[in-house]
Amino acid sequence: MTTTGPMSNIPVYDPAVAKSAGTNSSIGTTAQDETQNFLKLLIAQIQNQDPMAPMDASTMTAQMSQLNMVTSMSNMNTSMTAMLNQMQSVDFMNQASLIGHSPAVAGNTISFDGTSPVILGANAANPMSSAVATIKDASGNVINSASLGAVVAGMKNFAWDGTDADGNAVAAGTYSISISGTNTAGGTESLTAYVASPVAAVTKGAKGETLLTLQDGRQINASTIQQWVN
Repeated sequence: MTTTGPMSNIPVYDPAVAKSAGTNSSIGTTAQDETQNFLKLLIAQIQNQDPMAPMDASTMTAQMSQLNMVTSMSNMNTSMTAMLNQMQSVDFMNQASLIGHSPAVAGNTISFDGTSPVILGANAANPMSSAVATIKDASGNVINSASLGAVVAGMKNFAWDGTDADGNAVAAGTYSISISGTNTAGGTESLTAYVASPVAAVTKGAKGETLLTLQDGRQINASTIQQWVN
């Protein structure tokens, strides 16, 4: 803040007045506020320049270039935000076409409907000389097991047809799966189990992300899916 000095009405800086004015003013944070603040500072600099050493043209040009850059960045940010929103909308519409298709998602719970085979997966971090998948009922009793043979590093798919070890159909309900294997060094490792389920609904999350609700009740972020099985 400035006051008028005794010599030729030249404005001079008064710290006390500046402090008082600063206490009552608000500082803008938006791009528009920044532009206005820049203009105010530029005008104040011109008004309070030393009359014996006025601002040269090159300095003025540099400051105007900075102002144009601030405005351009603000416009670019607005355009990028609009583009991002449009891309999220297009992605949401594309994901809606996936209703009825089945992603394989990491998990140990199987929701068996009593009729349809369940597609499963075993994800091995290292090559396995052999691997076995074990399915248990809600009480922890072993229902069935299947040898997967040798498994290379990565995903291996298989299916459970809803039968027990004797080939009898089991009732609809909740079951669990665990997979263990023997690596090439002879050690035992657990493999990550994947369970597939059809997509029942597509929802847009609070941050614009696409959420998929599966028929078995799980809700997952579409970006986390590593495999579609049908």
